[in-house]
Amino acid sequence: MTENDNKNLFHSHFKSYIWVVAAVWTIIVAVSLVWNLWWSIPKEHILIMSAVHVFMWVLVLCGIFVGGRKLIRTDQMRIRAAKEMKDLNTELSVLFTISAAISRTIDLNDLLSSILTTIVKIDIFKVEPKGGIFILEGNRMKLVSHLGHTDSFLNTHKKMSIGECLCGKAAETGAIIISKNCMDDPRHTIVYPGMTPHGHIIIPLKSKNKVVGVLYLYLETNFDMDEAKLGMFTSIGDQIGLAVVNARLYERTKRSSLHDPLTGLANRRFMAIILKRNFANSVRFKRPLSVIMLDIDHFKAYNDTHGHNKGDNALVDVAKVLLKESREIDLAVRYGGEEFLVLLPETDLEGARDVAERIRQTIEATTNVTVSLGVTSYHEKMHQEEIVIKADKALYMAKNNGRNRVEVSK
Repeated sequence: MTENDNKNLFHSHFKSYIWVVAAVWTIIVAVSLVWNLWWSIPKEHILIMSAVHVFMWVLVLCGIFVGGRKLIRTDQMRIRAAKEMKDLNTELSVLFTISAAISRTIDLNDLLSSILTTIVKIDIFKVEPKGGIFILEGNRMKLVSHLGHTDSFLNTHKKMSIGECLCGKAAETGAIIISKNCMDDPRHTIVYPGMTPHGHIIIPLKSKNKVVGVLYLYLETNFDMDEAKLGMFTSIGDQIGLAVVNARLYERTKRSSLHDPLTGLANRRFMAIILKRNFANSVRFKRPLSVIMLDIDHFKAYNDTHGHNKGDNALVDVAKVLLKESREIDLAVRYGGEEFLVLLPETDLEGARDVAERIRQTIEATTNVTVSLGVTSYHEKMHQEEIVIKADKALYMAKNNGRNRVEVSK
């Protein structure tokens, strides 16, 4: 029921009340007059009765006035309570919508993209389909999710610092920042080609009162923002901030479970996942796939001579070479101990051998150790396990043939 409906209902009830009282009292007065005329009551008695009638009318009018005031106050309280309930339901609905977007994924990039898309579609905020989310990394701000931006905008916001422009100030102060027109706001310090007048609301994303990121949204210039919406944006900022922290924790946990803590390379568990995917792709589409296995020569003796710290340094140095010589689609793995593996999608046997030789030469030239390497490639009727077994056999051929060399298994 709307506020107008409530007012109309009140006026209807109040008018009915007045008419009922007036009708009853009119009947009483009429009966009294007939009675007076019929029984010829003395004049002084009629005057007394008239005074009583007038007094009673005054009492009735006072009662109507007082009762009306009470009805008005009751009606106002009911309207106020209905508005507060409506506002509460709206806020709960918005927070539920955001929670639903957060619960769809734990991956940070997908999470923030889902949240941003959801927020710009919420009608009560009246924001434009444009905005973004920065994540804080030290004293820098990284734009990890954005919507509706041009390349010129993205290029000018690549290296944002805390305290810079409106978003940087929100990150620095931890307070919501409102700008009704960027063109007139001296705090809006970053200008980019094609920028047009617009309003901004910048919401810090917090977890345990610590700012972890910033959400910025676009509005029409000279927009109005009431306290209820500001309260909702504060709650949303806290919701997203907690989700960001949880997603980062998940990524760290996931990374630690799939990567070697010493070298930062993928571990065997991660390798098994990627190998299965790439092997299936090679079988299905007849695409080349190669594997290099390598082992540090005489590593036990190196450890015994130089100590375990130097041995760990040697492992890290070899890992750095593998990462440097690998493409983005390749996967460098610490297979176990001093053994490493490199998975090379879209690489035939000859190409893999060239990569192995380049790795061998770089390790010999830049580190204090040498390595032996074995290379093999996928061929039809080969099982997934075979490709690693064949690379391992080629590695032992290199060891048996003098070490610090590359051998191939076909």
